[in-house]
Amino acid sequence: MKLSTRLSLLVGIIVSILSVAIGSFAITSSENSEIASVKSMLNASTTETLNSQEDKFQVAINVADSSPLPLSVAFVTTSRELSFISENSASIERKPTQQEIDRALKNPILVDKSFLIRTIKTGTDQYLLYSMSILAAQLHSQSLLHSLLIFIFVALFISISSTHFLFRRDSAVNELAKSIQENNDKMQEFLGDASHELRTPLTVIKGYAELLQRDPASVEIARYVDTIVRESARMNRIVSDLLMLAELGERTPETLVDVDIDAIVSRKVDELRDLNPSRSITFISQKIKLKSDPALLETLFSNIFSNISRHTPADAPVNVSILTTKTGLRAVIEDGGPG
Repeated sequence: MKLSTRLSLLVGIIVSILSVAIGSFAITSSENSEIASVKSMLNASTTETLNSQEDKFQVAINVADSSPLPLSVAFVTTSRELSFISENSASIERKPTQQEIDRALKNPILVDKSFLIRTIKTGTDQYLLYSMSILAAQLHSQSLLHSLLIFIFVALFISISSTHFLFRRDSAVNELAKSIQENNDKMQEFLGDASHELRTPLTVIKGYAELLQRDPASVEIARYVDTIVRESARMNRIVSDLLMLAELGERTPETLVDVDIDAIVSRKVDELRDLNPSRSITFISQKIKLKSDPALLETLFSNIFSNISRHTPADAPVNVSILTTKTGLRAVIEDGGPG
């Protein structure tokens, strides 16, 4: 077998692996995101019913009617007979077992592979059962999978044909092999940067959107919306920077200006308090300005506080201090999590 042919096969394998890895990650993330949204709606619905002082059944009906996605509510009797008080496409087709009912008291659980249920105890051996279908998310994932298979086939054909046509002569093989390795390294670095940098503002946006969803009449709504707009702009800037990195292979020039460190950290502390109200946060700071790149400092502190929110218990204490020293600036951020 000629070396150019072996190289064509190698390129085909690389393209297939990258396509499958990236495509599978995208499909899984999309489905998990949709399922997480359904779980969040179920939790919000049951919480609203539990916290209401009005008749639980009437509240449950109102919650089902106002739900953005089909939400079914049923009354489960002592004999586990289902009596639907709000029935639609989200209604489960069988009676859940007692074990399923008990598990669903704390968190949404999957039933019959396509339904998520959550329960509320209303009396002795009597429950309200909320259910939502995740069939749409599953069908969407199947559609994405079919599109991925078609894409892989087309990419394989184009990559193998192009490689075999352009690099038939063995004299170009060494240079091509080096180029492929460099491009693969850059792609892996780009994917790592993109996944990490985009996850931070997305987490903040998701958290504040859930705050607005839980309490749309809050007096803090203006600050919530301001945070969402600011993080969306930052995510847009990150996307632009990453695309430029992919095209140019180098970072964009830094713009050094006087940056108010106290203002940046103060915003991040407020955002952490909003997302984790039960967390004890101590914040000590001086009015300090530093000659630096404001976008990079925003990214730095956003990543730090986002990691605290994601990877430590919601009630773990946090101590933050931004102070001047004889030699410059000292920033200390301590959390009480696993470390």
